[in-house]
Amino acid sequence: MVTGDGERTAVEEQREVAVVIGGGGGLGAATSHRLAQAGTHVCVVDIAADPAQRVAAGLVADGFSASSHVCDVTSSAAVDLLAAGVAERFGAPRVLVNLAGAVRNAVLAKITDADFELVLGTHLVATLHTVRAFAPAMKERGYGRIVNTSSVAARGVVAGISYGAAKGGIEALTRSAAIELAKHGVTVNCVEPGVVATGMFLSTPGEFQRSQIAQIPAGRPGRPEEIAACIAFLASRDASYVTGQTLTVCGGLSVGALR
Repeated sequence: MVTGDGERTAVEEQREVAVVIGGGGGLGAATSHRLAQAGTHVCVVDIAADPAQRVAAGLVADGFSASSHVCDVTSSAAVDLLAAGVAERFGAPRVLVNLAGAVRNAVLAKITDADFELVLGTHLVATLHTVRAFAPAMKERGYGRIVNTSSVAARGVVAGISYGAAKGGIEALTRSAAIELAKHGVTVNCVEPGVVATGMFLSTPGEFQRSQIAQIPAGRPGRPEEIAACIAFLASRDASYVTGQTLTVCGGLSVGALR
């Protein structure tokens, strides 16, 4: 169903709403599609209009319900406006997925303050903004699913101090938020992917890609759809007794260091 700017239909009134932050990327598109398959209206959010519109239009063309939204999630004011706008138009979301991110890798001696702040802002601070903005309505309704995104880089990675620090912070934020929100029926979990065959990884030099894949016991990078399936589980009613957890989805990378 195409969701327009007019009044919501009875079907739309009953449909659950999910907000996918960073929905214009490869993992965002896969996650949006997986959530839409469950009959959810997906609000595809990205900092740029074109990627969000492309993903939302693709979902609508496949017969699903979706809308596109532009938001700079590093701005708390912009996120607050997004939350209010989504609630007014579609109803309070029951699912929030955080996938926004940026990479500015450098070895310790070459990290700049600007790059470090950009990476932490886009990952960690933005996650705070969205969780803080969308959680109150979930608490009020007594139900909600929040899924954040970390990375195996949180365990330590060469030339990845900014990225690893941001992702480690997200895992800590997830645990603390889960403790606060559990009694309100709201779960907060985190997915920790390894190497995934999306634009970020595929844009790196071939030699680097081969060296990374060689470390993965499964012998290949993950597919976006595989990560999206784990996100969809944590965002579902079936995961009602799972909260404050980080699910590592890495083809064995996190346990294969001593092969």
